[in-house]
Amino acid sequence: MNPYILKRFFLLLLLCISLYFVGNNLFHLTDPDEVFYSLTAKEMALRNESLTPYIFHQPQFEKPILTYWFLKTGFSVFGDTPFAARFFPAVFASFGVLAVYILGLLGFANERRAFLGAIVLGTSAFYIAMGKTVFTDMIFTVFILYSLLSFYLVYCNPKVKLKGILAFYLFAALAVLTKGPLGLLIPEATVVIFLLYRRDLAFLKSREIGVGFLLSLMVAVPWYWYEISKYGDAFIHEFFYNDHWRRLTTAEHKGNDHWFFYPVTMLAGLFPWSLFLGAAFVDLYKRLKFSIKPFEYFLLSWIVVVFFVFQFAHSKLASYILPMFPALALLAANYIDEKIAQYQQGIIKKLSYVVIGFLVILGIAVVAAFKAYKAYIPSIVPAYWLSAGLIALSGISLTLFFKDKIRQAVVLLGFSLVPILLMAYMVMPYLEPHISMYDASCYVPSLAMHKTTILTVKPYARGVAYYTNQDVAVIDINGQNYFSPHPIPILNTQEKVETFLKSQKQTYAIVKKSIYEYFQKTYANQFKIDVLKISGRNYILKIEPLKST
Repeated sequence: MNPYILKRFFLLLLLCISLYFVGNNLFHLTDPDEVFYSLTAKEMALRNESLTPYIFHQPQFEKPILTYWFLKTGFSVFGDTPFAARFFPAVFASFGVLAVYILGLLGFANERRAFLGAIVLGTSAFYIAMGKTVFTDMIFTVFILYSLLSFYLVYCNPKVKLKGILAFYLFAALAVLTKGPLGLLIPEATVVIFLLYRRDLAFLKSREIGVGFLLSLMVAVPWYWYEISKYGDAFIHEFFYNDHWRRLTTAEHKGNDHWFFYPVTMLAGLFPWSLFLGAAFVDLYKRLKFSIKPFEYFLLSWIVVVFFVFQFAHSKLASYILPMFPALALLAANYIDEKIAQYQQGIIKKLSYVVIGFLVILGIAVVAAFKAYKAYIPSIVPAYWLSAGLIALSGISLTLFFKDKIRQAVVLLGFSLVPILLMAYMVMPYLEPHISMYDASCYVPSLAMHKTTILTVKPYARGVAYYTNQDVAVIDINGQNYFSPHPIPILNTQEKVETFLKSQKQTYAIVKKSIYEYFQKTYANQFKIDVLKISGRNYILKIEPLKST
């Protein structure tokens, strides 16, 4: 391999380590998703179970098995720590950045542009966040990326067609084992749309395609076959109906169910490259009929497939469209570098000045916000760090622009999230009680001291169970079970709550302030209600029946 390319790989690897791995042990797992996946892996390990995900002592079928295997491996190597849980998302985020560099080399035939594409992806806000968070989406995204990279390698070099097609279907099958059938649908649909544009559907009429598809079935089907054989309709209903079909027709998160949700997510998620991406789309639209290049159409096919797969589903989450972000990053990088190469630096400078102005305003605004909320975060030192960092980056970028070092200035802007990350690490001790159940769970008895069922609310249940290792029950007056039902008591009437509280000599509760006030109003004459601690948004209570009741 070219030593220069190896050097770029090394630089990208250092970037990934600093952005995705550093700081992952500084704060505990957050609610409700990080603890959901981690609790499942933890219960599987305790049961010595390898094939069926478990949560709250019962099988759960929301996601396939592969992510839990990675989590179990992380826990076995690094122990039960936040770093262990976040290890594989960070690994896959790093793999994704390196893969985008390789794909850019193939598609652009321009090392500088490929490197910029990797920088854009690696330093975009949403990609960093997902690389440091326990979700299935980063792993799913990178398997799709490697699947499409394998196809484009074959398309550029037919001599490796068999190996490339096998790799395409292997990575797609691993995506199916990570999140479901979309792992195969998205890459295949992208390839078909691209080949239609190229009028090259004959590419699909080959023995290698059949062999590759058979490989994907051999890799992905056995686990699904095992679950269907063992659990039958329970697995089929939960996985295929509830977690796939029902999400098309019913909004789990109703506030997100708007036509503009994903377009906004695309632009905002690529910050600080958002304006460049918007300009890239405008430029691509203008050239669509006469000068679009094959690789640009490949990226556009990729984006369109992911967008339309999720756009018309009523259940919308930002993480669903993460698989398009590698393509978005390459499009933005292509636009930036092409305009500079064509001596059209003016538009790049104008867009960059807007970003610089925004960063300066953001730095000042954060200091003001910290002062306004100093009761919650006593020290405003992190705000000054952030403000100084953003303004310093902006100043250095302006200096480089004035010296006509446009590429260096633009790349420097990509690192504007670094001071924001540093600030996040500094304020995390203050924020953690608001986003994690760890601190609140420290105030209830451990399982070794006192076995009990802890009363909590829906968003907290997974975190409380994860950190206390105790059973939980949920209070939710007039409410229902979770979108994907959990096998825990849901106390949705006053009578159920009263019966539950009387069933234990002592009940420990981790609830919101409104629930504490409800207890005081409704049960004060039947139960002694002590506040053990107020931790962030959480009231930790000890509730005991009065002797007269």
